[in-house]
Amino acid sequence: CLVVAALLSTILCAQQESTQRPNLVLLVADDLGWADVGWHNEEMRTPRLDGMVGEGVELDAHYVQPQCTPTRVALMTGRYPSRFGDHCTTASNARSLPFDTPTLASVLREHGYATGLFGKWHLGSKPEWGPNHFGFDRSYGSLAGAIGMYDHRYRLNSPFAQTWHRDHEFLEETGHATDLVTNAAIAWMKEQKDRPFFLYVPFHAVHVPLVEEQRWILQNGHIENADRRLFAAAVSHLDHAVGRIIDAIEEQGVTENTLVVFVSDNGGLRSHRGNAYPPPDTKLATVSSNLPLRGWKTDVFEGGIRVPAFVRWPSKLAPGKSDVVLHAVDWLPTVRGLLGLSALPESDGVDIWPQLTGSPKPRQLYWKWAKKLALRDGKWKVVRNGGKGSFQLFDLEADPSEERDLAKSDPAQLARMMDLLKAQVQLDAKPLKW
Repeated sequence: CLVVAALLSTILCAQQESTQRPNLVLLVADDLGWADVGWHNEEMRTPRLDGMVGEGVELDAHYVQPQCTPTRVALMTGRYPSRFGDHCTTASNARSLPFDTPTLASVLREHGYATGLFGKWHLGSKPEWGPNHFGFDRSYGSLAGAIGMYDHRYRLNSPFAQTWHRDHEFLEETGHATDLVTNAAIAWMKEQKDRPFFLYVPFHAVHVPLVEEQRWILQNGHIENADRRLFAAAVSHLDHAVGRIIDAIEEQGVTENTLVVFVSDNGGLRSHRGNAYPPPDTKLATVSSNLPLRGWKTDVFEGGIRVPAFVRWPSKLAPGKSDVVLHAVDWLPTVRGLLGLSALPESDGVDIWPQLTGSPKPRQLYWKWAKKLALRDGKWKVVRNGGKGSFQLFDLEADPSEERDLAKSDPAQLARMMDLLKAQVQLDAKPLKW
């Protein structure tokens, strides 16, 4: 934290200078695991992302939800998805939010920002539930979740198979989804000349199905396992796409006044049965890697919820690494703080900038995925990674890989954590019965 403190002390000046309001670019990878990036694993080929980490601040303790829809709810609203109902706690095609819910996009648009989403929405898979109803001026990509990378349809046995759209109008296009989304995002960003912009790019990559050109596969020829090599190719393609967006920001001459946030929506996927999405949808025995963290996507162990992330703002942030504990719910209150706005009355997040400037505080974070539950308070974490069974207790400072369950050896700490967890559960739209 001390590395960034000196330059971060000037950050609040931006909120008083309306002509200098920062652009915000939020880049969200899909299913990118902890060890799926070069700065965590030298096997991976992510030169552009690695370079941005070196230029920005690595967020070493950035948490999200264990799956796509819940994390998107958290990012957009600053609230835990379970506050809205169980339909938001797992991947869902239902409308996630009431139409009057304040979102990151609607807040920024109300304060003069151009707002555009290019990629995967997955907070309501019908056009009448699309992103333009929740604060975005423009939108493009898929309304539903994962899609065939060239086919652009969702699961073929779903009523939401047709999902590729521009501003809620379905369309047919050719090209790889990663490239199409990147092209559209850059084109829109270049149109924004007279006002600050919020660019949200929730990539489809590196979610299955995986379909990649030889150029990306050959770049990862050093990986012997064919399944892992194909996955690594998708990661390299994603890396290239992010680099193109960064290049476009630099070409526009707005690098110094653009806050870029990169994060994955959840931990990596262990394996894939195949034939769930439009072909080719290859069965994969090995997909992602979250090592040395425990668990996978949909788990509330660290491997499912702690993800690679960084923030880059050259004029305000000196390069460094931060171990401040933060969550996807923090970005909306943080942006409000940068703009000098008061906090929303209902928010589970905090403005993280004061913590990054040298005053870190112990955080309490809460997760619910189906009947899986977890709570972190300071260094302590309590977990039930299933619908039944006893809760486990971990000291994350001493045991970040969650290998040593302390529930039996420290019953007093377990009891304290359970009280905190029960208090959070009671705030949900549909509290679990104990």
